[in-house]
Amino acid sequence: REPSGQATPQLFSENPSYGLCLLFQWLESIEVTKSALQQKMLDIENEKDLFRKQKGYLDEELDFRKQSMDQAHKRILELEAMLFEALQQEDASRTPGLIKGEGRLSDLLTEEEKEELRRAMDQWKRCVMCELRERDAQILRERMELLQLTQQRNKELEESIEAQKRQIKELEEKFLFLFLFFSLAFILWS
Repeated sequence: REPSGQATPQLFSENPSYGLCLLFQWLESIEVTKSALQQKMLDIENEKDLFRKQKGYLDEELDFRKQSMDQAHKRILELEAMLFEALQQEDASRTPGLIKGEGRLSDLLTEEEKEELRRAMDQWKRCVMCELRERDAQILRERMELLQLTQQRNKELEESIEAQKRQIKELEEKFLFLFLFFSLAFILWS
């Protein structure tokens, strides 16, 4: 017997249908593998699309929750500011020399709590001022855009007017030329 490396070619040369049979089995195996890979790729693409959709929903939910948290935080600051303002009014309405009455809000709070309320009031004011500045900046941007559009439109209209003036001048020149031509023709003809 020959070494195993040469046995396979000899086997094919002795039985060509065996070689074709193996070839078809390999091709079939390759097709099955290819089909499985294509299906796996489709499954991965579907999972990717599903992941994108879920990520989109989660991003929207996160944005909504952030907005809700921001609004709740602003509301808390606003309420703390109102409480601080009520404290200030209560302290201002006291008449010097009178005994402190029971149930006053300022009597229930420690100095640290009052200071915390004052800081909340300052933070709320800063938030409101920041929102007002953002709104003013937005209005300013919109007005600048409108001004630019108006300036552009004015420029276009001025160019159109200049073009019409040129056309009128050309027509006047043509009319003058025709008038002179026909006048000369009339003089020469008569």
